[in-house]
Amino acid sequence: MSLEECDRITQERVKEHFKPKPKPEPEKVINPIDLKFFKGMCEANKRKFIPRDPPSDYERTIIKTTEKKKRQSKSSSSDVPQLGAQKKQSIEPLVVGQTTQEQDFVTFLKESNLTAAQIAGGEDIPKADVVVKWMFEIGKTLVPPEVVSVLPTQMYKLHQHYMRAMADCIFMQGAKIKDDDFLRGEAIIWINWEEIYQLFHQEALDISMVALWVL
Repeated sequence: MSLEECDRITQERVKEHFKPKPKPEPEKVINPIDLKFFKGMCEANKRKFIPRDPPSDYERTIIKTTEKKKRQSKSSSSDVPQLGAQKKQSIEPLVVGQTTQEQDFVTFLKESNLTAAQIAGGEDIPKADVVVKWMFEIGKTLVPPEVVSVLPTQMYKLHQHYMRAMADCIFMQGAKIKDDDFLRGEAIIWINWEEIYQLFHQEALDISMVALWVL
């Protein structure tokens, strides 16, 4: 642009910036009667939603089952056979006139594969096999012996390093750090082998392990 055009545009923008701004609109006056009604409504809503004790495991299961049932009913098509019209029934057909709680209970029985007799205590509920936790013992493998051969490569190398340390009666592993690492002078980070066990089993993460990871 020429000097004249630049001056003209500059003056226009300066005038636009410093021109009187419109007065703000006056605040809306709220009718005291409406305000009182609104406050009363808020207080009433607060009384409705007073925190209660957390629901039990049974109540949480019923809530989850009900929400899942609602989502399925929205996404399912009209040609899906409804309860009572299915060819294979795992429970008795739903009787018309049941309450919502009874319907939720029937749905829970169906999805949990439990019979009414098992819920009532007339039949034993099959129990799952309990896996005994592999406990830490100094000098013993960090995982069951049959699992060692299928560990990922780096975990297997660390496990073999641990076993060699146990053979040499080295019960703690040290890592020397320089002042440039954490700007706190030279030091040694000591690692207890039980912390490696906890790392293998995803139980805990000691600060010394975090420091080594940062390095």
